Amino acid sequence: MSQYADRARRYHLDSVIATGGMGVVWRGTDTRLDRPVAVKVLKAEYADDPLFRTRFEGEARSAAALHHPGIAGVYDYGADDTGELPPYLVMELVDGQPLSTLLATARSNGRVIDTAVVQDLLAQAADALGVAHRAGIVHRDVKPANLLVTPDRQVKITDFGIARAADAAALTRTGSVMGTPQYLSPEQARGNPSTPASDVYSLGVVAFECLTGRRPFEAETPVATALAHLQQPVPELPDSVPAPLAAVVRRALAKDPAERFPDGTAFGAALRDPSSASAAAAAAGPATPAEGATQVLPATGVLPPTPAGPATPMERLDSPSPYAGEEEKEQRRSPWPIAAAVILLVVAAVVAAILLLGGDDEDPVADDPTSEPTTEATTEETTTEAATVEFDADDYVCSQDYRVAQSDLDELGLRTSVERFSTPNDGSCPADSVAEFSRSGTLTEGARVVIYYWGPVEQEEEPTPTPEPTPTETTEAPTTPTETTEAPTTEPTDPLTDLGEDG
Repeated sequence: MSQYADRARRYHLDSVIATGGMGVVWRGTDTRLDRPVAVKVLKAEYADDPLFRTRFEGEARSAAALHHPGIAGVYDYGADDTGELPPYLVMELVDGQPLSTLLATARSNGRVIDTAVVQDLLAQAADALGVAHRAGIVHRDVKPANLLVTPDRQVKITDFGIARAADAAALTRTGSVMGTPQYLSPEQARGNPSTPASDVYSLGVVAFECLTGRRPFEAETPVATALAHLQQPVPELPDSVPAPLAAVVRRALAKDPAERFPDGTAFGAALRDPSSASAAAAAAGPATPAEGATQVLPATGVLPPTPAGPATPMERLDSPSPYAGEEEKEQRRSPWPIAAAVILLVVAAVVAAILLLGGDDEDPVADDPTSEPTTEATTEETTTEAATVEFDADDYVCSQDYRVAQSDLDELGLRTSVERFSTPNDGSCPADSVAEFSRSGTLTEGARVVIYYWGPVEQEEEPTPTPEPTPTETTEAPTTPTETTEAPTTEPTDPLTDLGEDG
């Protein structure tokens, strides 16, 4: 039966591209203009929730306000007043693959993306973010799954589902965290407001991953990963990365937002000319506010604002004021360890809440105009319960490359391994597509999942005809060996083919 997103039957839903925490992305057709589109439909279970409807509409408004070749365009938005049809968002259908898929393919081949290609792709992404920043919009969930790469190596940013205008009221409850833990800036992990420098940090994490094949901060659980962003120093990049470019990436990953590039435009310029950027940074020294300038203090988040000085917030939590008297120091020494422990528990609970509802993280196949999802971007009150993640095996079996599934599950905080499915492929599913998972549904973070994938399609043997014997002569048909030809395995299309470096 034909499906349409709207009551006027203008937007026909052809096939599902990806499913995320908040919506389902369809390849569709605009029947009025006769053009292909991508239609993102809010999941039915969230259609009556005012918070999700507001967030979904906010995505439409944020993306529609931006016009740039590096940002997937938004064509239309609709909501059925009767409530029979969920809200939908009509977008540009991008002919490309998520950067996360390309990274997964490179890792499986034991290589990394060429340095010059990384600079070009991420400079494009930074320029597009700069357009959003100038419009007062912060993306807040920059990651490889939200960066689509076309066959001619053009980047388009998607999924402004949790973007927020800099001067708008937050849609989240007090103290909640939004974003993906592996790419979360320190200020987002604290629950403080996001700024353009927050997007710079997240794109810096992507740059580190593209250049090294691994993320700078990754632990067994999303909570531990978020704490690593707060506490651990940035790992050294390998010698294969030119020193000026390594300096640019390290600056983008500075713990203090004031020490990073102020917005996407500045980061993009530095990626294109790292030598000039490094020299300018060395000459300027640490960023300091201009004398007499008005400074805005951020709203209180889960952790207190970082005090001035080189020490990290966790290192300074139990330090009494150097100006306090001995008696005052003695009075303060006792309560601080307890307060620090309470704060750590609150941070762990807040970041764990990221995974309870599931973000809008679609990590799609080619032509996916939006991402995802995602998993980690959520709105939830703080809780002390153990964090869990959820994924539906039906979203992958026989439809997604196993590398895409592995990348998605890795981002969910699950530990994955892959094995070839033992059953011969009869052709009902493409080679390298997911056959089944060892487990699925609601799982505890850090759980191990085996991804089984289909091998090449095997051709059936054709029986050799046997001539019937005559009444006077019995003839035994000679046995002719039948040759079985195995279909060659087809590698997934990679727009960065021949541009990779050995890992």
